[in-house]
Amino acid sequence: MKYGDRISLLREQKKLTQGEMAEITGISRAALSHYENNRRQPDYETLKIIADFFKVTIDYLMWGAEGKSAWGPETNIKTCINHMTSEKKKSRWEGYHITHFQLSVIPSRLL
Repeated sequence: MKYGDRISLLREQKKLTQGEMAEITGISRAALSHYENNRRQPDYETLKIIADFFKVTIDYLMWGAEGKSAWGPETNIKTCINHMTSEKKKSRWEGYHITHFQLSVIPSRLL
């Protein structure tokens, strides 16, 4: 199941149309349609709005992580950077710059 399927499922569980959800969240109906059909990936701010609306985590929306992060406190920086810059993930992180890390824990809401 992809992120769009989860957004659609959550919306349908609340018995809302795309138009109703758009009006409540301030996200356009057209954008919701693109997200639900996996044609476009929502940016971080939009993901936060959707996650807050459904009372789920961004991890759950994007990866079906059942509200749990794939990253634990023992995850080291090198592992995180390798994951974020792997060939499959590169396009998702394009435009982001890794400047420095002070801790070995990255909050799941940032991934």
